[in-house]
Amino acid sequence: MIWGYAGVWLGQYLKLNGRPYQSLMPRLEFLAEWGLKCTDWSARDLAGMAAPDREAALAYIAGHDLSLSLWAGGGYFGEAAEARRIADESLAAVRRYKEAVRAPIAVTGAGDIHRFVKKPPLDEQLGILAARLAPVAAGCREMGLELGIENHGDYYVSDMVELCRRVPNLRLRLDTGNCYLIGEKTLPAIREGAPFSIGTHFKDHVVRPRPDARPLHFEVGGSVLGEGDVGLREAYDILLQHAPDPKSLVMAIELVPPDGMDPVEALRRSLAFVRSLPEP
Repeated sequence: MIWGYAGVWLGQYLKLNGRPYQSLMPRLEFLAEWGLKCTDWSARDLAGMAAPDREAALAYIAGHDLSLSLWAGGGYFGEAAEARRIADESLAAVRRYKEAVRAPIAVTGAGDIHRFVKKPPLDEQLGILAARLAPVAAGCREMGLELGIENHGDYYVSDMVELCRRVPNLRLRLDTGNCYLIGEKTLPAIREGAPFSIGTHFKDHVVRPRPDARPLHFEVGGSVLGEGDVGLREAYDILLQHAPDPKSLVMAIELVPPDGMDPVEALRRSLAFVRSLPEP
């Protein structure tokens, strides 16, 4: 099992020293400082980095026993030719750098759309995704990597499971908190997704209904891991019991600190919770 960090990348966590906020090296230094091993990075962005910056990052990864889960694919709801171009470019970048970044998995997302859009209807959305994800998943598999698609508050976990059943070699990168963003019960959704999961965004939230607000909504707030309403300890147990290979799960912490709490304190408490969980 690999424990890493996927976000949120707050200023209190990054020693920029004049480097851009979006640069890779401060994030790698954060991992090393806090005893974490992995984060996400776009394969195409890695290929597009200035050569000296990329080489410095690759050397740091090698020297500090780190790894990157590489983002592949994208643009699935654009023009078919554009989606294929993105797939080809990202797969070429994954192939070029997967060994240097010691990539445990590849990851992707559905994109800027959600299941409640009326045009195209849901069945058509899933059909488009299945067709355009297939070459990305197959290309990753040819390189010895599994591709995990994230539930990003856009689709139910059950929708993602349906995609995994349709697309050979497609797996799930299960976000434990995003269930709340789309109105799912967390633990049943996690139970449904666990048999397809190769990794997580391991996240917690504090939630409450807001019948007094207009428009009506369900409030999803930040939380220290293990102190919110997701049920993360139970979620972790479900993953240990039902994931296809619990020892290989890439567990990327995603932390949204509660309002008013020092982000560094939220991180310390979250890591203490994570490190209290039993090894698989």
